[in-house]
Amino acid sequence: MKRMQQIIFISAALLLVANCRSRGPQIKAPRENSPTTEFHHEPAKVIPWFFGNKSSRGIDRQGDVSFFDQAGAGVGVLVNSKLDSQWNGHEFFYYYIDFDVSPQFNPGSKYPGDKQWIYSSYPGVMFRTYTPLYLKMHIGLGANLRYNQTYFDRWGVYGMMGLELWGFTSSVIFIGHPGQLNWETEYRAGYMWAPVEWK
Repeated sequence: MKRMQQIIFISAALLLVANCRSRGPQIKAPRENSPTTEFHHEPAKVIPWFFGNKSSRGIDRQGDVSFFDQAGAGVGVLVNSKLDSQWNGHEFFYYYIDFDVSPQFNPGSKYPGDKQWIYSSYPGVMFRTYTPLYLKMHIGLGANLRYNQTYFDRWGVYGMMGLELWGFTSSVIFIGHPGQLNWETEYRAGYMWAPVEWK
């Protein structure tokens, strides 16, 4: 039990230190009586992102999804690309790529089949912006690439949307496969090491 308390304490301390990432110099003044946000400051050039995901890949009966949800994990990085100055104070633009490992069920003699681990990445672009109540929002799109052999589609296109609160993220990804009717939905929860506003 004592060891578990130490792990929790060290994890909490690391999380606090991570949240202390400082903002860059201010590049735009906020409106009168409005607080400055991350988006009024020079953006962080690189933002690491750690996440876990939940999906139901390989399941072809919608009613079975809740019985066969599967968990995976991954790590990504956002690389800032400069926007025109008119967007200062509103949003940032990034090139994005990640790498994740997650399971899927492959067709077999018994439904839904054998579980297989697949290795994927999601190169694309992403916008981040602020919303009320300390929330930030991210929206992105790109390609879904799978690197090992799978019975299902090896590539597709995706759209992503999600919210951030003090670095903690929650996202949903919709993956489509050109020429086919099957769509996949993936849910993610994670932590993004971006500057945080505490007040």
